[in-house]
Amino acid sequence: MLSVEQCYAQLQGDYADIIRRMRTDERVEKFLAMLVRDNSFDQLKTALQQEDYETAFRAAHTLKGVLLNLSLTAQAEVISELTEVLRKQQADEKIGPLFEQASAAYAELMAGIRELLEKNE
Repeated sequence: MLSVEQCYAQLQGDYADIIRRMRTDERVEKFLAMLVRDNSFDQLKTALQQEDYETAFRAAHTLKGVLLNLSLTAQAEVISELTEVLRKQQADEKIGPLFEQASAAYAELMAGIRELLEKNE
């Protein structure tokens, strides 16, 4: 069985920080499950496909905040870089490569969280 601490180590998150704030692994798992259901990343992807940079910025900013609140620092850093480029709310050649990095980081994050949640059901 994968522990929350092992999951955070695998994801390069800050377990000490999240447990200090949430107190129990059960609460952390509850909020990680909420992240799996969150649609901010899908909104970001759709907005970028439609070249709607205002919506893309809002979605990226929301996702960055959620990741930081969950002490998922490695993924938050990647999303943060994309958020800053999107802050201008206009096309930029950096968006594509940063979105690819964010997509990879997000896929890894979701896989790690799902592994944790499935093993602990």
